[in-house]
Amino acid sequence: MILKAKYVIPVSAPPIENGLIEVHESQVVEVRRAKRHESDPSIVDCGAAVVLPGFVNAHTHLELTHLAGKVPPSPGGPSALGAGPADFAGWLRRLLVEMRKGGDDVEMVADSVSAGERFCLEAGVTTVGDITRLPHITRPVLGCGRLRVVSFGEVISIGTLREALDERLQAAIDTSNNSARLTAAVSPHAPYTCDRRAIRACRESSATTNMPLCMHLAETPDEEGCTLHGSGALVDFLRSIGVWDESVKHPRLRPIEYAEDLGLFSPRTVFAHVNYVSDSDLGRLAGSKAHVAYCPRTHAAFGHAPHRFREMLAVGINVCVGTDSLASNPSLSILEELRYLRRMFEDITARQLTEMGTLRAARALGMENTVGSLEPGKQADIVVVPLQATGPLDPLENLLRGELGPVQVYVAGQQT
Repeated sequence: MILKAKYVIPVSAPPIENGLIEVHESQVVEVRRAKRHESDPSIVDCGAAVVLPGFVNAHTHLELTHLAGKVPPSPGGPSALGAGPADFAGWLRRLLVEMRKGGDDVEMVADSVSAGERFCLEAGVTTVGDITRLPHITRPVLGCGRLRVVSFGEVISIGTLREALDERLQAAIDTSNNSARLTAAVSPHAPYTCDRRAIRACRESSATTNMPLCMHLAETPDEEGCTLHGSGALVDFLRSIGVWDESVKHPRLRPIEYAEDLGLFSPRTVFAHVNYVSDSDLGRLAGSKAHVAYCPRTHAAFGHAPHRFREMLAVGINVCVGTDSLASNPSLSILEELRYLRRMFEDITARQLTEMGTLRAARALGMENTVGSLEPGKQADIVVVPLQATGPLDPLENLLRGELGPVQVYVAGQQT
C-alpha cells in the first residue's frame, strides 16, 4: 500500500509536502516526498489531507465507557478551568454507586470495553494505555481486537482489602492474554488506595518483568492531606465505605515525595494526572525519567487549578496526553484533547502538541520503537484527516485548529 497526501506528518521529522508513505505488510518501509508525475497504480491519493501516525491515548479506562454522562463532575466543562476543584471524593462515591449497579457482569464489561475500542478507532486512536480493574474480562476482549493496548491491571490494597493483595497482583500481571496487540502491565491505583507493601510489590513486578507501571498521582488537593496527615476528604470517603485502616501510619510526605520514596521514579512509570505540584516537585520529576499523562478535558471538568504541563515540558519531563474515561470526558478522542489545548494555550508549538498525542505518549507506554511516528520499520498505524479548507496553511496548525475528524484509520497497515 502507498498513501499519498498534500502533507505527510512523520512527527519525528517536519511535515512533508506532497508526501508519500509506503507500507509493506504491517510496517512502514518508506516516507518521502512524492516524485513529480509519479504514477504507481498502487498509490492511494488522499488528496487535500494530512497523513500522520495513529494517536496514542496514554491514560484511559475503557471498561467505564458505559458510564458516559452518568456521573459528570461538577463544576463541569472547559470554562471551569481554574475555577476551584470539584468534590472529587463525592464524585468517587457516585462513580462507585454506578459501578456497583452492574456489578462485575462479564457481558456488560465486555460490551463497554468493545464500545470504548470502537470509539477510539473512530477518533483515530490506535494505541491506548488502559486501566482495568477486571483484567480477566477486559484482556480477552482487547487481545482479540484491533487496538494496540498496554493493559494496566489495577491493584487496590488498603484496610479490609489488604488480604486480597496477592490475588489482585497476580491478576494484574497475568500475561496469558498477551498478544501482538496487547501487553499486560501493572497499576497500583493511587497513594490513598494502596499501602506501601502493595505499591512496592507492584514496583518489584514491574522491575522484574520490565512491565510498564501507571499510578494516579497528585490528582486532587485532598491527596496531599491523605499522605501528609492521614486526614481529609479522601480519608473520610474511604472510612465511610469501610476500607480505611486506622492503624496505618501516613508517610508524612507530599504525593510526589512519597512516589520517590517508594522507588517509583523509573522510565517504566507513567504518573496519571499530576495536577498539583510544587516547584520542588517539578525538579524531582525532571530527574526521575518518569512520564506524566495529562488529561486536559477531564482536568478542566473538575475545575482544577491550571496544569503545569508547559513548565514540565520546559524542564525535560516527558508529558503526554490521555482522556481518562467517558465518566469524566465527552469523548475518547486525543485529537479533540489536542485541539482543546491549542484553543487554551497559544504559547505551545503545534509540533509539541502533536508529539504529546503521538510519540511522547508512545514513549510513556514503552512503545516508541513500534508506534508514535511514521518511520521505516515502525508499525503502519496511520490516520488520514482532511485539511480544513479555510484553515491555516501550516499543516499542523490546520490539523489542530480544524474541526474535521479522521476519514481513514489503519492499524498494522489494515484499514479499520
